[in-house]
Amino acid sequence: MQTTQKNLVKNSVKFRLTNTPDGNLLVTFFCLDTFNHAAVNTHIARQLLGGQLGKEVFYEGNLQNNTHYQAAITNLLHRVEVYVNCVRIERANQ
Repeated sequence: MQTTQKNLVKNSVKFRLTNTPDGNLLVTFFCLDTFNHAAVNTHIARQLLGGQLGKEVFYEGNLQNNTHYQAAITNLLHRVEVYVNCVRIERANQ
């Protein structure tokens, strides 16, 4: 049985970062229901092919690989009460 992309994402928690050098950002923490890094890469590749990741997305992937707004992401992560292993950082719609 093949797991669909929709079934992989859970525990989605969103925050807004305001007044950053890149403007207002939307930070989404989520859990991909897999511990396989290849599956995480496949999830992101599907979004790229589907046009869901554009130039307004600064990072999406495993938390430990994130190099964007690290201090802010770490501070926000302390407020997340569910298990997450990935983060998406994108420009918020104005």
